[in-house]
Amino acid sequence: MKAPNLIVTILLSFVMTFTAWAKEPERGYRGFVDANVDLMFDQDIYGDNSATVYYGISTSHGYQFNRHLFLGAGFMFERDSPNRHNWLGYFPIFVQARTDWKIGRLPLYGDLRAGGVILGEYRIFISPTVGYRLNLGKKSNLNFGVGMNLRGCSWTDEKTFHPQLAVRVGIDF
Repeated sequence: MKAPNLIVTILLSFVMTFTAWAKEPERGYRGFVDANVDLMFDQDIYGDNSATVYYGISTSHGYQFNRHLFLGAGFMFERDSPNRHNWLGYFPIFVQARTDWKIGRLPLYGDLRAGGVILGEYRIFISPTVGYRLNLGKKSNLNFGVGMNLRGCSWTDEKTFHPQLAVRVGIDF
């Protein structure tokens, strides 16, 4: 077997092993702790295109109603790249709805967070995410997600949403 074929076979075996591990969420309390990195493209005051990187951590807690539906609430602390807009950071508070599904043996999830921001110039926070869930043991999972953060902003008189590409990694318990 040639080396590229062997590598592809090993990678496919690795992915199939992890997808076989995933368990469906159980009814009852469920909590999440996530780290995220967001990227927002914008124009500075001179009209030049630039990118702002946001780093954050969030936690949310709630109730898993059945194998597919979770509802909860949480908060996030997020800070942008060195002192670009707000040196204190941003504190979104949100409600979260999440759905977990298995497509074949592939455990996927989708979640939506919506709320407001306590400090900073942003006022509205909406974050849809889709991702992959990997079982870590009895009741814990590792979650990898990609989504978008939409932030309502009042820098000017008109209210606009500023989209950010979001990557989230976390655990649930």
